[in-house]
Amino acid sequence: MNKSNYVIGLRAIEQLMGNKNSVIKKIYAEYQSENKRLQAIIKSANEMDIIVKPANRSRLGQICGEFSHQGIVAEVRRKLINNEADLRTMIEERLALIGDKPLFLLMLERIQDPHNLGACIRTADAAGVDAIIIGQDNSASLGPTTSKVAAGAAEHVPVVTVKNLGKVLAWMGDYGITRIGTSDAASESLYDIDHKGPVTLIMGHEHSGISKMITSRCDKLACIPMYGSISSLNVSVATGICLFEIVRKRIEVK
Repeated sequence: MNKSNYVIGLRAIEQLMGNKNSVIKKIYAEYQSENKRLQAIIKSANEMDIIVKPANRSRLGQICGEFSHQGIVAEVRRKLINNEADLRTMIEERLALIGDKPLFLLMLERIQDPHNLGACIRTADAAGVDAIIIGQDNSASLGPTTSKVAAGAAEHVPVVTVKNLGKVLAWMGDYGITRIGTSDAASESLYDIDHKGPVTLIMGHEHSGISKMITSRCDKLACIPMYGSISSLNVSVATGICLFEIVRKRIEVK
């Protein structure tokens, strides 16, 4: 059973209902629930001719592998790109567009907490990121918990899983995409770097950051200036700061 085909949680499924990038194949919902939001979702599903199957909370957890489902699970078929070949095609098409906003990518290396991954996806969607790239190994996947935390964003912004992040960064360099890694040890501030062209922002593991191999593929390394007693930030918070600094810089040049 592929857990990436399930979305859980009221808000995530509410967002999903009107999303053209995903097809809801079936909804499993807690029967005789008094939750008005859940009832509204079921009503909308019936109007859209989506199959709704009743289940108790234990069965819902068994279906999706998670028990924070809030009484509802959607089985979906995603239309977004999801492999390296499609990612490369999308990048080539985006770079060929004249006058469009510069390509904006986010790479997450070894983010292992699905809550952090979901929060990063939600923020990336808000920042207008074109695609998120994650590694196949030692990383959280696009499962039900991630989708729930992302609150529907995982059905809007492509999340592409690849075997070798270093290889992907290498061919990104061939396309002239600036690869900006983040590191506490970087000598240059995030606020001093030019982010105006096509860019990939790379965020690393919750505790150790980006690896030496990934660092070696970066064009620039940047840090977030820290002025308090705490020396580091949660990775999803740091990701939000970095993404919206890039957004801010791009707005300035318009």
